Amino acid sequence: MKKALLLFTTLTALLGTAVESRGQANLVHGIVAGMGLIRMAAHKKPAAQTASPNTSASTYRGQQLVMQRTPTDQLPKKGGEQVTDVETQLNRFHTALLADSTSALCTPEQRTAIQTALVSLARAQPRWNLQAYQQEAAFYLAENTRRERATGTPPSK
Repeated sequence: MKKALLLFTTLTALLGTAVESRGQANLVHGIVAGMGLIRMAAHKKPAAQTASPNTSASTYRGQQLVMQRTPTDQLPKKGGEQVTDVETQLNRFHTALLADSTSALCTPEQRTAIQTALVSLARAQPRWNLQAYQQEAAFYLAENTRRERATGTPPSK
């Protein structure tokens, strides 16, 4: 605050009379607001500290995979079944990922099932942040496509 007051006083003295300084008030307010934004950005918490406590990270083929799992006692009353369904599907993909490094992770039916489960969860809990689930599913589906290309089988749709 002292810096802002000092800055304002200096600008007022440089601009001259009080009549001229009224004309430059927007400039002064803009500078003070900019200083406030800089101060807020300096005190912002890093993203790693604000991550959900229910997430765990692992690495596969040099790529980081973040897995979010909700403990059963923290499941919401509305949409809890959909959360469990999505997490069960993702656990199946993860098990298949670690079991074999060459075979496909999912069948076309399983691909459709995870997409349907994510849509169902989004409808049941529209305010939930589903980004972690979506990124994990996208990772598994991309790995499945990579494996299918490597073995020469046509990608499942």
